[in-house]
Amino acid sequence: MSAKGFIPTFAIYKGGENITARFQDRAVSIVVQLSSGRGDPDSCDIILDDRDWLIASPKKGDRIQVYLGYEGIGVTLMNNFEVNSVNYSFTPKAITVRCTAASSLNDLKSTVIAEYKDKTVEQILAEAGSKIGFKANVHKSIADEKIPFLNQTMSFGQLIGKLEQHYDAVAKINDGKVSLTPRSGGVSVSDISVPTYVLRPYNFADLNVMVDAASEYAKTSASYTDKETNKRVWVDEKSMLKDLSTDAEHKIGTLYNSKDEAQKAAESAQAQLDRATGKITGRLAEGDVWVRDGQRIVVTECRDGINGAYVLDLVVHSYTKGGALTTSFSGTAGVNGLAEEYQEGSNSAQFLETGPGQVFGQVIPIVPQQDGTKLDRPFTSVPSFFDQQFPVN
Repeated sequence: MSAKGFIPTFAIYKGGENITARFQDRAVSIVVQLSSGRGDPDSCDIILDDRDWLIASPKKGDRIQVYLGYEGIGVTLMNNFEVNSVNYSFTPKAITVRCTAASSLNDLKSTVIAEYKDKTVEQILAEAGSKIGFKANVHKSIADEKIPFLNQTMSFGQLIGKLEQHYDAVAKINDGKVSLTPRSGGVSVSDISVPTYVLRPYNFADLNVMVDAASEYAKTSASYTDKETNKRVWVDEKSMLKDLSTDAEHKIGTLYNSKDEAQKAAESAQAQLDRATGKITGRLAEGDVWVRDGQRIVVTECRDGINGAYVLDLVVHSYTKGGALTTSFSGTAGVNGLAEEYQEGSNSAQFLETGPGQVFGQVIPIVPQQDGTKLDRPFTSVPSFFDQQFPVN
């Protein structure tokens, strides 16, 4: 469905040039999938009406910026995408353009052998990325974490995944840059606060929540070698969940090089286990492109078992020529205490909510760019994990 009274629209830029007019009469559908790391890049599928075979053939390697939104409200950037494949078909005559945000896919998959000693996370990503033309942008809470030794016998993509897993982070690839941001931290890579969305029954077309006790662990243990005694030492991280029904302990088999490294591993693993105890999937009543992967949400005014905090791991926005814009999502249990914080009203500025038939693009504040200027309403957006860049009209 679409926001009441507003018509879905899109914008496509290439090299800073607005090329939307070339697609206006030909775009059958645009489907954007936003994934919060775990090795899955954001992707975009565009199906074009190829009647009369008059469309110029799209080129692999072309880079485009895709925006979705509504006339009268504005559009927001989905991501910068690179064309990976082009499929031609008939009947009906159509061209399907498949894009991903991960440029240089082959470079990401190529195995590299390298060693890093006493380097920070930011230094490792910067050095490894520079070899294939990637720049690194790491949130300050992760950037200076020291890793005593890392043997990279893996691809750059696998290295990103390893660091993402170890620090319970989200890795995003955007136009030749890789960012690393705390998962469910509520901040962008530049430490800009990202509001938590509040959703009520009228915000959903359908919803499913599963509470799964199989993932419950009371604590996670990780170990390291004490340099003075040369003995294996264990550190623990306890679950943040209330009313646990188990005393089970999760042990990480890897032997780490330092106490700090082991502690971070235990914290990350336990946080992931805590989130896995709750899973949420659904579809919004109004297609809302201002809802992104990594978004923290609070569901309220439903029943026990549904009400609570969640983090969205996957969001899919679908635009069709017939005038429909839909948003579906999946996620896991969110930050402990976030729902209670909303109910107490102790930090109301950090929570955004809509009325029936509204989308978040109608209630978000105008976000200033890094140079201090404000965006025009057509290009408003809440901060995302990567620092969005907007075209100049």
